[in-house]
Amino acid sequence: MRVAACFAAAAAALPADFPTVPMKGVNGPMRMPLYGLGTWQYNNTVAEQAVVDAFKLGYRHVDTATVYGNQVGVGKALAKVGLPREEYFVTTKIMGGFNATGTKENLDNCLKELNLSYVDLLLIHFPSDAQGKGGVTSRQEEWKALEDWAKAGGAKAIGVSHYCAHHVKDVQKVATVPIAVNQVEFHVGMGNAPDTATDDKDFMLSQGIVYQGFSSLCGPCPAPYDKELITGDLVTSIGKAHNKTGAQVALKWVVQQGIPVLPKSSNPAHQAENMDLFSWNLTAAEMAQLSGATTPPVSGGSSASDSGDCGIESVVV
Repeated sequence: MRVAACFAAAAAALPADFPTVPMKGVNGPMRMPLYGLGTWQYNNTVAEQAVVDAFKLGYRHVDTATVYGNQVGVGKALAKVGLPREEYFVTTKIMGGFNATGTKENLDNCLKELNLSYVDLLLIHFPSDAQGKGGVTSRQEEWKALEDWAKAGGAKAIGVSHYCAHHVKDVQKVATVPIAVNQVEFHVGMGNAPDTATDDKDFMLSQGIVYQGFSSLCGPCPAPYDKELITGDLVTSIGKAHNKTGAQVALKWVVQQGIPVLPKSSNPAHQAENMDLFSWNLTAAEMAQLSGATTPPVSGGSSASDSGDCGIESVVV
């Protein structure tokens, strides 16, 4: 009861006018920021400075993960900015494939490296381990261990990343805490992509799971797609009508659908642009034009219609 009361107070502490979407927490409804700072591929030093700069601009959400290797830097930055803990939102992730003991060890290490007493959102990063091994039993064991840890106060909400419908259904069979979020690749070029590319977006929404986009500027995409959502003709031409950049148009297309984004930048000028998404709107015609784009395609799998995630099945360790 004491933990639940603490979490309920914290859930209401983001600024009232901060753009958010509803999310299911361990102890009831929460607000999830519609934008945050991504930190993938940043070392501790770069991550620390990027978070400090972003939070000075008004960011209140940072996304990290154990495999990023920068949780220590993120934690140092959060200590530097000096905000009350309840006024910002932290997401981190652990790998898939752990047994119950390994799950708790990795979760505890997240808090140690971040120097926090809890995180707002803890995700299982993949439906398998790094070698693609895991299976139904493994997913269920890891989820139940995550639930126990969260209920004890480690996280206010828990979820997954790179999961498709069949992975989520494995977890739902044993879950006693809502799956709050599924974080997947999503960007312009995927508006009409098949379920194998979007990791079953419509299913996630039907289950009340927040569908959160990463790589919404397609940064990890192979050339020339890695620049298409920044300097490409479609986004820049629409941007001119709003006095916005191509990157802002690409991000706006996502958040205007109620899908949170995590653009990554260590440049304060770009960070400022990436958060300037809520004082203007794309027209219905512009949204349709962007939704109809077929490039850039999803980048993680073997083809333009396959993220590579849904094929992770049930190989048992």
